[in-house]
Amino acid sequence: MGIVVYWLEGEGDAAEPVCQLFSGDELAQALAWAEDRRRAGHRHVSISTELADHIGRPGVAAVEGGRTPDGEAYEWSKAGRAGKVRRR
Repeated sequence: MGIVVYWLEGEGDAAEPVCQLFSGDELAQALAWAEDRRRAGHRHVSISTELADHIGRPGVAAVEGGRTPDGEAYEWSKAGRAGKVRRR
């Protein structure tokens, strides 16, 4: 099981949690399924994944000296993406 879409069925206090399972290679289908649940008026629609081949090793990754732990160059910065600060 790679992807699970969760939502609530029913109204108010009678709402029950429901889920639909998808394999790890069915991300597009899972996203479409979640969107269909939302359009149908279901509440608390969420997607949970456990795709080991789509993420790095568990834990916190760090950038040291402009390189990721696996040696790849890393130049992205939030400051560069946000643009210059406007002065009044």
